[in-house]
Amino acid sequence: MPSSDPYLGPAGRVSPSPALWYNKGVDLLTVSVTARESAGEPYTLVEIGGEADVTNTDELRRLLDEEVAQQPRTLIIDLSGLRFMDSSALHALLRVNRSLDRQGGLLALVSPQPAVAKILRLTTADRLIPVFDSVAEAAAG
Repeated sequence: MPSSDPYLGPAGRVSPSPALWYNKGVDLLTVSVTARESAGEPYTLVEIGGEADVTNTDELRRLLDEEVAQQPRTLIIDLSGLRFMDSSALHALLRVNRSLDRQGGLLALVSPQPAVAKILRLTTADRLIPVFDSVAEAAAG
């Protein structure tokens, strides 16, 4: 006899509900970009907030690629508003680092929250990309 529960599939197994893995009320990703200057040296500041994961990494990659195409000498990414980052978002950051390095530019990360800092540390990405406590420190080099 079929079950009346919409989440029970064949043989009474639980089928995943989209509401369980995606909350439409959560602002998953926000990005803002500003051009700034420190000690006469220009830099581009990208502030990322929310959550960066496989559901929005294509958009993140597109936005970051647009900034890399401008050939900034220094690109600083402020991660203080980023609550979560998965491996696809990490890959996007590593791609930006490689692209800037090839252009003679520098990528710096700033103020990652504990969960994001842990991913950077466990993957040793923090050894490839310098991580600073503040935008001022990153701008100063």
